[in-house]
Amino acid sequence: MFNSILLVVCIIPLALYVLKMRKYKFKTKEMVVIAMFSAMSYILSLIPFVRYPQGGGINMFSMLPLLLVSVLYSREAGLTAGLITGTISLLMGGYIMHPAQVILDYTIPDMALGLSDMFGKDDKKRIIFGSLAAILLNTTSHFLSGVFFFGQFAPEGMNPVLYSFLYNFSGHGVEGVLCVGIMAVLPLANLRKVASLQ
Repeated sequence: MFNSILLVVCIIPLALYVLKMRKYKFKTKEMVVIAMFSAMSYILSLIPFVRYPQGGGINMFSMLPLLLVSVLYSREAGLTAGLITGTISLLMGGYIMHPAQVILDYTIPDMALGLSDMFGKDDKKRIIFGSLAAILLNTTSHFLSGVFFFGQFAPEGMNPVLYSFLYNFSGHGVEGVLCVGIMAVLPLANLRKVASLQ
């Protein structure tokens, strides 16, 4: 019963995305960039700095392309790139326990990275705070999946909530902060000008 309720809650963001995208028209260049950045994100996720048991860990800045898409183009582009990346990850060997777990591990986290422009994209500080918030949403989704579906992997006597927190925030969270650090030094205004050229 609980898993069914959780599944319904997880479907809500996907339904909102579908409703939003019904009116959105992608330009050709935007579609090409979405495809390229999604592929880059997936490829970077295959290069680990630190690998944890049961997957996870710190990868080579795999979140950075998804954070950049919405800053360079639009939130819709960022959400779509995240959806594509998550789907590729799932199809290339994702671990499936329950439909809600699939959404919490492969759909919502990557799509959340497309919200990096949530506080605006005309000021670097706003972009940094938006990116940090997107990272928090990403990591929280993985954390919830860990609590609800992977608690059995916690060491004996360790609270599953604490285990999931340590596991996910020391992996996804650290990688996300490193990616935001890179964004802080990138010339984002210049990159946006180049991205807007036809």
